Amino acid sequence: MASTERNTTALTLALDRPGWTLRAWRATDAEGLAMHANNPEVWRWMSDTFPHPYTLEIARHWVTRGHVEFGGDNWAIAHDDQAVGGCGCLPQAGHQRCNAEVGWWLAEPFWGQGITTLVARALVARAFEEPQITRVFAPIHAGNQRSMRVAEKAGLTLEGVQRKSAIKAGRVIDRHLYAVVRAG
Repeated sequence: MASTERNTTALTLALDRPGWTLRAWRATDAEGLAMHANNPEVWRWMSDTFPHPYTLEIARHWVTRGHVEFGGDNWAIAHDDQAVGGCGCLPQAGHQRCNAEVGWWLAEPFWGQGITTLVARALVARAFEEPQITRVFAPIHAGNQRSMRVAEKAGLTLEGVQRKSAIKAGRVIDRHLYAVVRAG
């Protein structure tokens, strides 16, 4: 799992893999973020709110204030303290306030190493630290078998397919909804 260290300005989650953490975004992450996030293979599985091309200007905005404006908790996935991905947990509002959405992306050179599964598990655990959260969910684009497998390894199960529920690159697509509910 992950160990948690909190203070008033940041949260760091140490993943169970040497050199890997989830940490607050820093201004110095902008260049690496722009490089890794600009990969079309990363972009293809992200929501349409994830820009492409992912420019240095966009990255600078994200690391300084965009991650706060987006809402929820958003972290850099860091390897040896270098940002190589991003993740987040977004509690829902109103009558769905007992839900939290989680999401993740990782630079392609690190795919297939089990890192994203550790990230997803940490996000679920973090979400359930909030007493009002009873359900954590992850909507995943149809065809994204890697993220579906990550969700399953993190303890989420497929609740169903939301047919024609999102737009990606001008096309209406299906999303697979994975979720886990609080035990008890």
